[in-house]
Amino acid sequence: MVLMSNLTFELVTLDGLAHSSECYEVILPTESGIIAVFPNHAPLVSVSVPGVVSIRKRATDSDDDLVHFAVDGGVIEINERRVRLLADEADEADSIDEMQAQAALKRARELQAMAKDKVNLADATALIERQAARLKVAEIKRRSRKNH
Repeated sequence: MVLMSNLTFELVTLDGLAHSSECYEVILPTESGIIAVFPNHAPLVSVSVPGVVSIRKRATDSDDDLVHFAVDGGVIEINERRVRLLADEADEADSIDEMQAQAALKRARELQAMAKDKVNLADATALIERQAARLKVAEIKRRSRKNH
């Protein structure tokens, strides 16, 4: 029997360490697309974009067992044994209220429509991306609960 080594995943926000755990796989949104990181991954520094971060604790875990976070982007640092994501904000699936996220997305779209300059447009677009990621995580959580 071959024992697989694990990764340590650390999610660090402006408020400090939001999550730390041993895991088998981390799935991250980057500017180049979604990447999956396993133990012994080549060292890498990359930019994360707003989206869903998923963690598979054990190799035998199904997709319904993944732990999900909505992140607003940030910086990813990967070495053979650790994945660290530095993000301004992150929300774990269980902390997201889907109705509130839908309302916030609607408000962000209204702000985008009313934006009178590039700065306000960029701020509204960032809010839309953040709320869309939160809604995606809430949807994943709802689907996985139906399957259990």
